[in-house]
Order: sequence, then C-alpha cells, then structure tokens
Amino acid sequence: TIALPNLPPEWDGLTILQLSDLHFVGTPSRDFYQWVVDRCMAEGVPDIVAVTGDLVDSATHHRWVIPVLGRLRWNEAAFAVLGNHDWWYDADRVRRRLSKLRMHVLNNRCQSVEIRGHDLVAVGHEGPWFRPAPEVPADAPGFRLLLSHTPDNIGWARRNRIDLMLSGHNHGGQIRMPWFGSIFVPSGYSRRYDMGHFDEGGTFLHVNRGLGGKSPLRFFCRPQVTRF
Repeated sequence: TIALPNLPPEWDGLTILQLSDLHFVGTPSRDFYQWVVDRCMAEGVPDIVAVTGDLVDSATHHRWVIPVLGRLRWNEAAFAVLGNHDWWYDADRVRRRLSKLRMHVLNNRCQSVEIRGHDLVAVGHEGPWFRPAPEVPADAPGFRLLLSHTPDNIGWARRNRIDLMLSGHNHGGQIRMPWFGSIFVPSGYSRRYDMGHFDEGGTFLHVNRGLGGKSPLRFFCRPQVTRF
C-alpha cells in the first residue's frame, strides 16, 4: 500500500498489478506462468495491469504471450512496454500479441486515459534499447505513471515529474547472499536499484524482481508479482 501526494481522492484504493521479466524460454514451463496469473486473478481483478518488459527470450516463445497474459483481467486499463530481451527477439511480434489482448502498448510515448473521472498520463520509456526517448508535454494534466523496463531511467523520470515509476530488469540480482544482498546487477547504478521501492524526490520508484530469467536460477531471491 502506497500513499502518493498527487493521487486524486477518487483513486483511494485503486489497485495496480505489475508483472515483469517473464522471460518465456521454456523454463519455467508455461504451466507455471498460467498458475501465477490465475492466482493473481483469484485474489481480485486489479483496476490497472502494468507489464514492464522482457516477455520473450527465444525466437519461438512468442506463442506463449496470448495464452498466458490472455488470462489477465482488469477493470480500467492495461499497459505494457518492452525490454532488451524483447528487442533481441522480434519486438514487433511481441507488440502485436500484446495489442491483440487490448493492452495499451506504450512504446516510447505517453497516452492519456481517464480513470474514475481523472486523467492518468501513462508513459512508456523503452530506452536505452528503443529510441528516441518519449516526450511528455510540460503542461500535460493528470497523474503521471511511467513504465520503464530499467530503473536506470529514474533521472529522466524525475526531470519529467513522474509520480509513480514501475520497473524491472534487475531481477533483484537473482543470486543474493545472506547479509550481503545481490552480487551482480545489470545497472549503471550497480546494486542501488536491484529491487524494492524508493522515494526519489517526488518520484516513487518500484523495481520488481520479475518472474523468470534467461538463466532460471534464483537464490534467496524469489520470483515476484506486485500488487499496489
């Protein structure tokens, strides 16, 4: 549960379900991902779904996108951005499948959606892999939600007055040692944003540990879905 200063009163209790870094490659099996989505739905249909990249990790597992994510339901809207692994494996193919599920595939742009009578400015930032970076009008009214696969775009988010930023990419390090934490994190900030939530001077950032990985090895770093 998070409290944000620019949240409209009518959004009190609004729920967001974030899924990140599924890395469809065959391990874990498709049954695992379907079980995760079914469990999420059993705990309540969220108002907003946010998918923050790295869905596929092979040239053949695009076919899992619709059977797995097609089990999701939402009350208001669903948004998605891609990550670097999607960039490697036919990004346009991933986008087409997400669009078939009636998700707003944001790419590097912003889109205004009305939620409970108030504007939500949903922004996608798929950099540094997909360019150019999005442009957010300075006078764009409404609460600003950013989906960025990597948390390394936090500086851009602060400059553009993002209220809530949802990211993944770092997997919590996947291997975490007791009393030490993560060992390797693919970030220019090293381990600073490996997982968890951060109040960054007006921008609230959450970094999801993700559900999968190219190498499906995790140690003291369980897979994660986040419900706000």
